[in-house]
Amino acid sequence: VLVEAVDHGPPDRPDAVCMLSVSVDAGHRAAGLAELLLGEVRRRAAEDAPRGVVIPVRPTRKPRYPLIPIDVYAAWRRPDGSCFDPWLRTHLELGATRLGIAEKSLVIRQPVSRWEEFLGHPLPGPGDHPLPGALVPLRVTEDGYGTYAEPNVWVHHPAGLPTP
Repeated sequence: VLVEAVDHGPPDRPDAVCMLSVSVDAGHRAAGLAELLLGEVRRRAAEDAPRGVVIPVRPTRKPRYPLIPIDVYAAWRRPDGSCFDPWLRTHLELGATRLGIAEKSLVIRQPVSRWEEFLGHPLPGPGDHPLPGALVPLRVTEDGYGTYAEPNVWVHHPAGLPTP
């Protein structure tokens, strides 16, 4: 989204909204604020962005399962058939459709020394290393660099009021 906006500039009239970062403070979760925000954005999109709203969703429970590929994780279901991940489930229950997986939505490549400073412990060799709160492990390579490539799941919300 950002590359397109920079490379090609904004269209004469935008026809879609993209929410690049949506979060609710931990102390206010489960109060319906996310649903309220998503509903309001969809309502406003109906006026000015008829193609609706696209969002790269960072699944909230994925850090508990960093070794599971994102496409496998996103397909997990609860016993009632609904999506396992609460944040992705919220979007789907509000009428969003899953567009696809971005395997490398956010990529951070830094020298191992920077990662060691951040983690507070050494990374003595190449391999995959856990990162607190990360969706996937940090990959350290022989060249002395560590790369974190975070995936996400893109969804599309149609413009208009969400369907409960």
